[in-house]
Amino acid sequence: MTVSQDDFRIGMRQLAAAVNVITAGAPGARAGMTATAVMSLTAEPPQLGVAVNRSNASHAAITAGDGFVVNVLRRDQHEIASAFAGGKGAKGEERFAYGAWRTSGRGAPVLSDSAASFECSLAQSIEFSTHTLFVGLVEAVSVMPDEQPLLFMNGTWASLVRAKSEQIAAYEAVVGEVDQALDRTMKTSGSATDQLGDFARVFIDLNAPRVDLLREFYSHENFAAADELQGVNERKRNVEDKLRALLKRGKESGEFDVDDPDMAANAIIGMLNSIHRWPRRAHQRDAELLSRGILKFVSATREPEAR
Repeated sequence: MTVSQDDFRIGMRQLAAAVNVITAGAPGARAGMTATAVMSLTAEPPQLGVAVNRSNASHAAITAGDGFVVNVLRRDQHEIASAFAGGKGAKGEERFAYGAWRTSGRGAPVLSDSAASFECSLAQSIEFSTHTLFVGLVEAVSVMPDEQPLLFMNGTWASLVRAKSEQIAAYEAVVGEVDQALDRTMKTSGSATDQLGDFARVFIDLNAPRVDLLREFYSHENFAAADELQGVNERKRNVEDKLRALLKRGKESGEFDVDDPDMAANAIIGMLNSIHRWPRRAHQRDAELLSRGILKFVSATREPEAR
């Protein structure tokens, strides 16, 4: 007893898969199709499998030739995926107007700037139901390791979410600048109120121009390994420690009305970090209002006036 086709399809929609274009045929008689039914079979020897419907034109091209290519698409190559899936109305050679193509050693088309491409000789063909499983012996591989592959899930294009080392390094550099600027600010002879105002302004002035960088980092932070974030977290703790020390000093001097400086510091950091939700071009008035709001939040006397 088996499940219905509808139930099977609903379940398979949740199986995210890399999007590939399978190509075969010599120039002038090339064929290609978009496919997710690609699998690694063995590493010794390197072999992969591709399931192709026998009614597809690519099936005939693979059968007639002595090889095929699996082109793994990049996350931004969904237009190519659509074209080779028939979404552009193009057929046969017309589909190769999308993308930059070269010819493999066996004469099959290779997408020059794909995330990866596997040039295969045809090792075996196994028929089952409506499809044929073509087993390819991999003879050449081209890889762009920094590129993210295009995925297909739940009826639409998708992509991987991962933290990139350059994003982490860029964000760590910004936090380092904030840390150094606060060192200079807190060495001044002003009151705790003045220094907290300067703290907020320095934070905003350094972060506001980089709001796109902040968005990128925050959206990928959860996908980074703990050791990758060690440097970032250490710099963030330095900034938070300076803020806590400042709030404690303001409480002791009677300038700040805070029962728990540690909790107040966490709240202020949260308010400041909300900068990444601002419009792409943060207005100076927004920064000034936030700075004044932070001072009002802890002030023991009155709302600070704008400078």
